[in-house]
Amino acid sequence: MISRSTKLAGRIPAAKIFAPAATFRSLSTTNTLRSEPISMSSNKHEEHQITNIIDPNMKQQLFKGRKNEKIVLWKLYGSFHRHNTLLSLVAVVEDQDFMEKNDHLTYNDKVLYYLQLPHHTKVHVSAGQLGFRKAQRSEYEAGYQVSSRMFKLIEERNLLGPNDKIELILKDFGKGREAFLAALQGKEGSKVKPNIIRISDNTKLQFGGSRPKKLRRL
Repeated sequence: MISRSTKLAGRIPAAKIFAPAATFRSLSTTNTLRSEPISMSSNKHEEHQITNIIDPNMKQQLFKGRKNEKIVLWKLYGSFHRHNTLLSLVAVVEDQDFMEKNDHLTYNDKVLYYLQLPHHTKVHVSAGQLGFRKAQRSEYEAGYQVSSRMFKLIEERNLLGPNDKIELILKDFGKGREAFLAALQGKEGSKVKPNIIRISDNTKLQFGGSRPKKLRRL
């Protein structure tokens, strides 16, 4: 004989009979779930208040990482390739507190630091930045415009002081080299020319070697 409960079970789908256990929660579980976010937010608030407090004795350690840098020399790199003219103004920086912060270094390491001081690029100008494209970048006019633009940026940003020193480092012998020297001796370079202390050439000389790269065609 089939009971009434088995008949009702046949009519009810299996999904309703075997419901997952996760849907049934006691009152104690819901209370704990509601109380957890409050405790977490309170802990975060306390941690935030603690991090905002700075011990006066810790100020020296916080500002110890900052560098007391001084610009000791300016270098103006000029690359006058047959296809383009590039100018870069670089600041040679010295850390005034280097000896105090690096007492553990050897004598040779300290000497190497002062022989190879950090270089930071301040201004960079190329013929492509001024709107010259392809073959136009190699012309005399492009080199002159790049040179005048570099001298103008140096004057506008007030980078050079009255006692600052500049070293010119030239490379290659494109048309832009003559244009750069003409702009330097003219009105455009009147503010930069008195500060120049040295002019050097960094053009690479080829002694034999492997077959050179094919000529670039525009």
